[in-house]
This record gives sequence, structure tokens and C-alpha cells, in this order.
Amino acid sequence: MHLLSAIYTNIAEITPLPMPSNGPDNDWVTGLFCGLLVLLTLIIVNGRRKFSFIIRSLYSARSRSQLLRESKPMSEWIYVFLLLYVFLTQGTLLYLLADHFLPTLAGHFAPALLWLACCGAFTLDYFLKKLNTLFLSTIFECRDDNGLLQQNRFFHLICSSLMLLPLLMVAFYTRHLSVLFLYIPLYLANFVFLLVKTLSLKSQQLGLFQFFLYFCTLEILPLLIAVKLLFFFDNQGF
Repeated sequence: MHLLSAIYTNIAEITPLPMPSNGPDNDWVTGLFCGLLVLLTLIIVNGRRKFSFIIRSLYSARSRSQLLRESKPMSEWIYVFLLLYVFLTQGTLLYLLADHFLPTLAGHFAPALLWLACCGAFTLDYFLKKLNTLFLSTIFECRDDNGLLQQNRFFHLICSSLMLLPLLMVAFYTRHLSVLFLYIPLYLANFVFLLVKTLSLKSQQLGLFQFFLYFCTLEILPLLIAVKLLFFFDNQGF
């Protein structure tokens, strides 16, 4: 009896360890991931054939031709919902990166507000690049290639975002952002296809100089400026 009493006393004195938790402030991210999965499921179920052609169009000229024969890109519901999926997914990636690498800047915003700002920044970047591409294609007199270039960028974003969602979920729930490094080779591989497709456009006016100018002004320079400004504000304790 004395032994049992001693064991009971020792058990009663054990202090339970707190269970790890993402915290109530991050519960909305779980709802976001569920919403993205539902949105993707609706797209695949209701537009399975076109969705298949859209995914393969970045890599296959035959799939692109079939898609163009059956629909007008960027003017049907499936393209609108896919763009929404891209904006939300890429915005979530920016949110996780900002929350981890820019803690001082991110600390001035509520998590949901920071996420909205990241989604808005990516959406603004998408439409500004679209406007700038139209401007450059007009200057270089190759407007016929503008539509094809926009399609290539759209297919590239879709393929990249589909690969990104599972990595985001793993990174968020395990708190190991190193998982996102797997996204880099996937993104670069898709980007190489985008470059090849862009350089193979039919217009004779689109030379290497024009392409180099487009690539530097629309893809590289804005990204470098944005990263520089973010780290500057973070160091200043904005």
C-alpha cells in the first residue's frame, strides 16, 4: 500500500508539457488551405478537359493548339478561377517568407492583413507586368506576340502554383520553411520552358535585344527593388 501511495504521489506531481500549437491567430490559414483545395477541386471536376490542356500547354505545342481550337484563353470562367488560385497561393508564399525573414516589418500588421497585402502585391505585380508587356510589344511592333507571351506567363504561373500548394502546407504545419527550397528547382524548370517558348515566338521583330530588355525590366529589376525596399524598412524598424 505504501508503494502504491508513493507511485500515485509521484504521478500527481508530474507537470504536463504544453502541446505545440500554431495558435488561434493562424487558424484562418487552415481555412485558407481548405478553400484553395475546394477551389482546385471545383476547377478540375467542372473543367477537367480544359484543365488538362492548360497544364500541358506550357510543354506541348499540340496541347496548346487543341486548347486554342476549343476555347479563347483568358476569357472563360476556368481562367478566372485559376488566376484566383494563383494569386492566393503565391500571396501565401510571400506571407510565409515575410513573416519569417522580415519579422520587424511583419510585426506591424495583423497576420490576415499581412496576407492580404502580400496577395495584393502579387496581383498588382501581375497586372503591371501585363500592361508593361503590352507597352513594350507596341514599341517593338510585335503586338501579335503579346497574346502568346501572356499565355506563356499564365501557363507558367499555373504549373508553378500547382506544385507550390503542398509545399506551403508542409512548411506551415511543420514550421520548417526549408521545405520551400524544393520549390526553387521546380520554379526554375518551368521558367526555362517559359524562356524557350518566348524565344521561339514567330515574330521577326522580337530579337534577343528586345527579349533581354523585357527580361531585365519586367522580371529582374522590380524583384530586386522590392526585396531591397523590404529589407530596408525591416532594418529601420518600420
